[in-house]
Amino acid sequence: MVLLPAERTILAVVVALVAVCLFLAWDKDVTVALDGYSFSIGFAIVMFMLGQFYRRVRKAERIALTAHVLALFILFSVVASLFNLLLLPRYSAPIDASLVWIDSLFGYSWPDACVWIAQYPVLSDALRQIYSLTLAQILFVFVFLGMAKDRRQLHAAMLAMVFAALATIFCWALFPSSGASAYWILEPEIDRVVRPVVNSAYGVELNRLLAEGTKDISTLQVTGLIGFPSFHTVMALMSLIAVWPYAFARFALILVNAALLPAILIHGGHNLMDVFGGVLITIACWRLGLLAFEVQQRRSLSTAKREAVSAEG
Repeated sequence: MVLLPAERTILAVVVALVAVCLFLAWDKDVTVALDGYSFSIGFAIVMFMLGQFYRRVRKAERIALTAHVLALFILFSVVASLFNLLLLPRYSAPIDASLVWIDSLFGYSWPDACVWIAQYPVLSDALRQIYSLTLAQILFVFVFLGMAKDRRQLHAAMLAMVFAALATIFCWALFPSSGASAYWILEPEIDRVVRPVVNSAYGVELNRLLAEGTKDISTLQVTGLIGFPSFHTVMALMSLIAVWPYAFARFALILVNAALLPAILIHGGHNLMDVFGGVLITIACWRLGLLAFEVQQRRSLSTAKREAVSAEG
């Protein structure tokens, strides 16, 4: 198995998280069925094998980079999602009320935003579609950078996404939150017109899970648990930072993400502070990801030099 340093790091994180998930499932006596993840896991395994084939046999590094990053990101996403679910319940009081209060200092509230967007149903529908494509955006960026053979941006972004996901889960574990939709109840007519992806009914279910947890993860119908910080914000901003050196892709993502901000707030049922938190985590983890990549590169070069000297001697 031939892996680059960043790929080895991410695979090690995945293996470590699998071990933690197995322990948590056993300790909490939680049933974990992977039926809902079978396609993702199967696709990731195929991509990993494809990456190894193109690296070892065909010597096509562009395809190898792309296949490996897709495989590892999907595997990490599956395991991180299970880890997040297995941390339920959370016994600390949710911080949503505090976040809503801070939002009010900026003159923002989720119900008011929904009342406003309800006047423009077509715009609301468009924002819903944009919100739903956030994951596709980061995957597109990984494919773009892999095919561009830009290891620096690709692996720094991948490492940064792993760091950001773990930081987001850690923050939520200490200070649980479910988002603005879990705090407010929309008027029925506003809810009917806007149809938020993360609506008040979903928020009520998240509050229940925070308090009660679950004994069977396979029965859960949740697309995410974390209100603060917003991981959709992390994915969107990390995508933009990763492709920043490429002018065309940069301007395209600036346009998309300009629309994604209101989509995250309205359809993601988020507080304004959730977005601010996501921005801070993105900036910090991008710097950390870039630093980790550069350190790994220096170590690889140093090892290669030592091996070359030993071969000459």
